Amino acid sequence: MTAASAASAVSGRGSRPASAGLRRVHAQILRQLALMAELARGPEAELAARVPAVSGWSVAEQLEHLVLVDRAVLKSVLRILDGPHGRSPQLAPPTPPTPPAPPGINLLGRVVLGIGFIPRGRARTLPPFQPGAALTAAAGSGVVGIAEIERGMRQLEPRLGELEASGSRSRHPLFGGLGGRQWLRFVTVHHHHHLKIVRDIRRARGLATAGLPSR
Repeated sequence: MTAASAASAVSGRGSRPASAGLRRVHAQILRQLALMAELARGPEAELAARVPAVSGWSVAEQLEHLVLVDRAVLKSVLRILDGPHGRSPQLAPPTPPTPPAPPGINLLGRVVLGIGFIPRGRARTLPPFQPGAALTAAAGSGVVGIAEIERGMRQLEPRLGELEASGSRSRHPLFGGLGGRQWLRFVTVHHHHHLKIVRDIRRARGLATAGLPSR
């Protein structure tokens, strides 16, 4: 294969169209991020709202947790895109043998991603994804963090087809090895779960819930 034909093959791979379903998932993520950014710009008192009967985390902490998880998901997705099944072999530099891919998605993952529902209070959040005091309205760091995730998600758009076609997987601590499409589906389900918690916190405190998930 000549250099020109190799470049053409790579170009064709990069421009592979994504399915309508994956494009819808990606668009939903962007809508959810816009809602998160709107919440993060709210008054400090609303971000600090906390209702222990609903969740031990405040609204701000819910948003910070989502940013921490989304950041990790983006790293996983990029590893899939740049992994042995996610890039053209003509461009991949010689590398030492890589460990086998993790097993595919497990039954729990299939159920959760299939029905789009995460039960409340069933799973313990791992330490790297537990919110601290970093996200406050005064510092505006919540908006910055969400904007960073939005940029990363928008940059994925031209590679959605490539991501969908990749055979690579990255391990989720509960759901097994997820492919790129499954990781993006997880983001929408995880966002929805925590935005519903935010809705219930705000409702219990007598705050507006317009735009938040109704069910």
